[in-house]
Amino acid sequence: MKKISIELLQDVAHMGRKGDIIEVSSAQARNSLIPKKIAIEVTPERLKKLEQDKKRAQDQARERLEKAFDIQKTLENQEFHFSLKGKNGKIFGGLGEHEIISAIDKKFHIHFEKRDIKLPNKTHIKTTGRHLVYIHITHDTIAKIFIEITIDEK
Repeated sequence: MKKISIELLQDVAHMGRKGDIIEVSSAQARNSLIPKKIAIEVTPERLKKLEQDKKRAQDQARERLEKAFDIQKTLENQEFHFSLKGKNGKIFGGLGEHEIISAIDKKFHIHFEKRDIKLPNKTHIKTTGRHLVYIHITHDTIAKIFIEITIDEK
């Protein structure tokens, strides 16, 4: 029984996932998998292209990771000061993600989404003092910054 290499174009139970290169009998490949467009035969040219694509994806992932670490190093333990209207240690309205995003963007020209900012108690900061805030740069790269809030007496 002659075996050939194929690349799966979709997930197939008991065979593999989309993109996997597997060995199957030539009869199964030619009679079932290839005609149903479940798989394609892997030629030397296709194998070379797959290797190039894999290398390119690895290079891009490495670049993204390096950029994330650079951003983390830049932001780690930075302090941002806000002077807000309030009374008796309480702030009117509170300080939210958007104000923090604006401060980071203004100081470092790095933009984040609201979902990347993790506030204490998962709500607006409503008291004066120093507060720890986490910035999720990637799912596993996190920077911590400090927010110092004082009351504007004017």
